[in-house]
Amino acid sequence: MKTNTNIIILGAGFAGMMAALRLANRTRHQSVAITLVNASATFVERTRLHQNASGQTVPAKSLRTMLQGTKVNFVQGKAMALDPVRRTVTVNASEGVQTLSYDKLIYALGSHTDLSRIPGATEHAYAVEQHAVLFEHLHKIAPSHGRVLVIGGGLTGIEIATEMAETHPALRVAMATSGTLGEDLSKMGARYLAQTFQRLGITVHEHVKVLRLEAERALTAANEQLSFDVCIDASGFGVSPLAQQAGLAVNPRGQILVNAFLHSITHPDIYAIGDAAIFEQSAELSVRMGCVTAIPLAIHAAENLACALAGKAEQPFQFGYVIRCISLGRHNGLVQFVDGVDHPRESVLTGRVGAAVKELILHYVMWSLQIERRFAFYRWPHTQQAHPQTPTPTTGLGTAPLLSEVTNH
Repeated sequence: MKTNTNIIILGAGFAGMMAALRLANRTRHQSVAITLVNASATFVERTRLHQNASGQTVPAKSLRTMLQGTKVNFVQGKAMALDPVRRTVTVNASEGVQTLSYDKLIYALGSHTDLSRIPGATEHAYAVEQHAVLFEHLHKIAPSHGRVLVIGGGLTGIEIATEMAETHPALRVAMATSGTLGEDLSKMGARYLAQTFQRLGITVHEHVKVLRLEAERALTAANEQLSFDVCIDASGFGVSPLAQQAGLAVNPRGQILVNAFLHSITHPDIYAIGDAAIFEQSAELSVRMGCVTAIPLAIHAAENLACALAGKAEQPFQFGYVIRCISLGRHNGLVQFVDGVDHPRESVLTGRVGAAVKELILHYVMWSLQIERRFAFYRWPHTQQAHPQTPTPTTGLGTAPLLSEVTNH
């Protein structure tokens, strides 16, 4: 006779890990079996991938160690198939192919740099996730003042470009963006960003659409060529096709459509969080992709699931922004103050103060994950609606979380 409620969490990034830890806390005295599935055995701190790519060492954290003292069972393996009718997940694990059954599932497979968006990028560009091989190539071309082209002017592209220019000043770094550098910042923030790029010697090609990549050159819509020795594509992000293949309702990008309670609109026994989820239009909610929203979504899904198991009413998601943090190398940063729906205010923090705030936030997030092993700790500011507007494009990996209660994550 079945005694446990089986819960599977797919993905152990910021969203999946936090959901697992909070759920373990909230169901400590219930007959619940929680299984966390992730392809890697280590936690990927995506907000620091630009540091990895520049050659800096960011200590890897074991997922098993992070889960010590909890009742979460970790399975290392890649989720290959999801069957929402039979409620099973097929996992290609190190021990072989396994079929895991669930009663409830939290889908947190996140996002990745989508190199298929630009023809030729798969062959001629790197994603920041390929940081090890990317750094090897950068190390080879630095002595000869190699040319680095970053495609994409969002937060990810900004952080990559500035990190490369600061860490390897011999490199000739350039950025190609379809918009204007710092267009989502206040006038003061955009001006400081432009000054930083100028000081670091980063060339900016604005209003440039890259049509395709060939060996050592990018071809643009204006029939121009941008030469490079290394190209880094940060122009957009994609998600796993698993949900779409399983028949869940998704948007054109493959993100799972969820209601205000974070349930899949077609399969309510599945909660979707983080970059892999997007609110349905009737929910009148929208949040930007990134760690800044992944953790609050994860906690809310865990709280709602715990309520459902206890026979209590679930609550709609609420969230408010406070700041946007951007790394501009190790010694410089930009903190853009925003209103609750993420519109920039004029106020900014810059320089070493901005860098210190960003670093404090990154440390805080990792520390909060450790604390969650013992008690439900994380909180965040609420507004009536997270963002009652049309969803905005992905801003990138650099959307770091903000301090709970004090700021915003």
